Amino acid sequence: MKKLCYLQRKHKKRRRIVALTLFLILFLSIILYIFCIIIPVVKEATWASIYSLSTSAVSDAVYDVIAEQNLTYEDLVETTYDNNGDISLISVDTVLVNSLTRRFYQVAQVYLDRMGDNGIDIALGTFTGIPPLVGVGPKINIKLVQIGAMTASFRSSFQSAGINQTLHSLYIELHASVSLLLPAYSSTVDSITEVLVVESVIVGEVPDVYLGSNNTISLAPSTAM
Repeated sequence: MKKLCYLQRKHKKRRRIVALTLFLILFLSIILYIFCIIIPVVKEATWASIYSLSTSAVSDAVYDVIAEQNLTYEDLVETTYDNNGDISLISVDTVLVNSLTRRFYQVAQVYLDRMGDNGIDIALGTFTGIPPLVGVGPKINIKLVQIGAMTASFRSSFQSAGINQTLHSLYIELHASVSLLLPAYSSTVDSITEVLVVESVIVGEVPDVYLGSNNTISLAPSTAM
């Protein structure tokens, strides 16, 4: 009788060990499947949507500010001529540029926050990690979070526009980081959005000295952007 009880206890202990081992194998398999299969598929499926939404939000903000300020090339850039009528200096109103940069930043921040509140819709089938099921099934709305500080800066470009003509363009460039947060992982998308603010064709030889952003920079006209 004692031997029978001993064998039963030994059998139960062995069953518990086998059950625990199977549970650990199943648990590790699920973890590996999530991180090796599901996460890459979800990341690939959502990256393009997040990038498109963030760049669209920033672009809309910039266009709205440009329309709001009714900007012209002459508002931002001053061209100085010498006694012979040749261009001697091209300078940018850095005070106005800095003010516009802050305004672009503020409006873009609002648009990005709004985009984050709206989130993006991910099909339930995408979370299976099975390529044929990506985009299939009911939609799950996932909120987006802007992380880090967004940066904004102006860039000036000179491009040949014909004989003795140069196209001078001013662009605003905004960098933003948007993160998709899920229980198992987070995915960060860095977007760079460049929008033309003003431009004008300058007739005459452009000088090598261009003043902007409180610095003197050597900029010769180029044939490409």
